[in-house]
This record gives sequence, structure tokens and C-alpha cells, in this order.
Amino acid sequence: MAAKTHFSFLLLLVLFQLFNSGRGQLQLNYYAKSCPKAEEIIKQQVIDLYYEHGNTAVSWLRNLFHDCIVKSCDASLLLETVVGVESEKDSSRSFGMRNFKYVNKIKAAVEKECPLTVSCADIVALSARDGIVMLKGPHIDLKTGRKDSKMSYSNMVEELVPQHNASLVNVLSRFNSIGIDTEATVALLGSHSVGRVHCVNLVERLYPTVDPTIDPEYAKYLKMRCPTP
Repeated sequence: MAAKTHFSFLLLLVLFQLFNSGRGQLQLNYYAKSCPKAEEIIKQQVIDLYYEHGNTAVSWLRNLFHDCIVKSCDASLLLETVVGVESEKDSSRSFGMRNFKYVNKIKAAVEKECPLTVSCADIVALSARDGIVMLKGPHIDLKTGRKDSKMSYSNMVEELVPQHNASLVNVLSRFNSIGIDTEATVALLGSHSVGRVHCVNLVERLYPTVDPTIDPEYAKYLKMRCPTP
């Protein structure tokens, strides 16, 4: 099981290195001259936040997916809602996403060392990479040099992020349409073996009657965790 989980993490990170990586030319050690301590600062912040708030590692991984799947890995996910423009993170498909304030904490630590140098897009990517290590996954040598978006693409979120209860055919079709093959899709789905699911995503299989495909003992446990519809 551990090997499979590590493979899922590995394939997920490789996927986002290759696909829609953001504007600009990516390279290893992009900040070697402009901010040589950047990656170490981000790593230490991720470690500190993990031990202070254990669920952050899962948040970093989900942030990366939701950022990259919409247009590119450009930190557009982090933009706040302003008059006339909705934030991507306010979409119903982003339900349950959290810990954005900790991204700001990491950003502040990097800014203190190197003002106006390291993009938020790279912080999202690197924090996910380092979060995976905290979850006992592999370390990936990740290219950097992503540029931050000044635009929100909230109108594309529902089109690109599948519903939690979408059919496998629908999920495969959506991901294949943007160049993610079946093997990579399996890895993306496999990354959900960490973290938690929200009750709102499964109560329809518990109430008014339990879905017969759910193991009865497990259904009892789920109803204990989600006691009402």
C-alpha cells in the first residue's frame, strides 16, 4: 500500500511539472542566484506548520491540484474575490479547501529574505512537494520559475474540476480532454488516500437508506461520523 501511495504522489508531481506549469521557462534551482535560501525557507515553514497543524500537508497537495487544473500552475487560486470577479476558491467545487492563511505565512517568510522575488505559484508547488515528504512520500526535484496570474478563472472551475460524485467515465473524459491520460488520472484519484472527506459528499449514500454497495460495518462508522443527512 505504501509503495502504491508513493507512486501516486510521484506521478502527481511529475504530472504537474510537465502539464500547464505556468508562464515562463521552468528550471531546477531557478532562484539559486536571486534567492538561494528560498526552497529551504519554504521547506522549514512546511515542516513547522505540519507539526503545529497536521492537516496542512494535505492542504498543500489539494492547493496544487486546484491551482494547476484551472488554466495553469499560476497561483490564480489565491486571488481574492473583488467587485465583479469571483475567486476560484469561492467556487462550490473548492468546498472544504482551507489553510490559505498558512500560504501567506510561508510567503511572508520568503519575502523577509528576498522581497518581490519568489512567486506565489512556486510557493504553492514547493509547499505541496515538501508536504508530500511529510506524508512519507518521496522527495521530487521540482522545477521552478512559475509566474503569478493577475486574473481569476472562476468561470472555468466547474468545467474543469469534476464533481465528487461524477462517474468514472465523466472523470476520465474530462482529464483526457486536457491531456491527462488514464494512468495519471488513477494517480490523481489515488492521492485522495490521504486527508478527509466531508460528510456533504457522502450523506446521499447513507440517507434515507444505506447504499447496499457499502460494507455494513463501515456504513455504521460513517453514520456515526455523519449522524444526519
